[in-house]
Amino acid sequence: MIQNIESLKYLKKLELGSNQIRRITNINTLQNLTQLSLENNEISRLDGLEELHNLMELYLGNNLIADVKETIKLQDLQRLIILDISGNPMSSGAANNLNYRIYCIYHLRKLRVLDGMSIDPSEHFEAKETFSGRLTDEILSTRLSGKKLNDLKDLDLSNSKLRDFEDMFDNSKMPNLRDLNLTGNLMSSMRCFGFLPNLKILRLR
Repeated sequence: MIQNIESLKYLKKLELGSNQIRRITNINTLQNLTQLSLENNEISRLDGLEELHNLMELYLGNNLIADVKETIKLQDLQRLIILDISGNPMSSGAANNLNYRIYCIYHLRKLRVLDGMSIDPSEHFEAKETFSGRLTDEILSTRLSGKKLNDLKDLDLSNSKLRDFEDMFDNSKMPNLRDLNLTGNLMSSMRCFGFLPNLKILRLR
């Protein structure tokens, strides 16, 4: 845990590498921070960085970040152009994170350098081709209005330009869903449907 630095409001550069830090805390007041190094710690979640709107460089190499979706918590950092997240489990080649680089490029549009390598225009194209039109947890959450997936009985995803649903309907996330509206999307296959045992109405026009 990070402590006793909240008053350093004019700080621009902060290096906290190799301090066995597990949680990012108490730095949201450092609004002038442009460079932050948290390498070689024990961080697994990226909560606590969302308000550092002047941050331009973030170094998180060799931590314990296993879920690539944690990087979405950096989306509001519009000045962030350099990110190093190498040496984390999510970038080690695990099957569910093979596309972690283009995933980060797609969701963090301002990035210019990732893991010490400049981002090529072809990677931006690949990221768009891979993730554009995909139903993700983040997109779905905007449609739920606070409802829990377990309790969901009807879901309207019409005219959302969706073509890929990942495993959204394939792992018991919505066992009580009865009415699913996918009208006006870009689907080309029915392979995305899995465990929807109570589905009564499916609209695919």
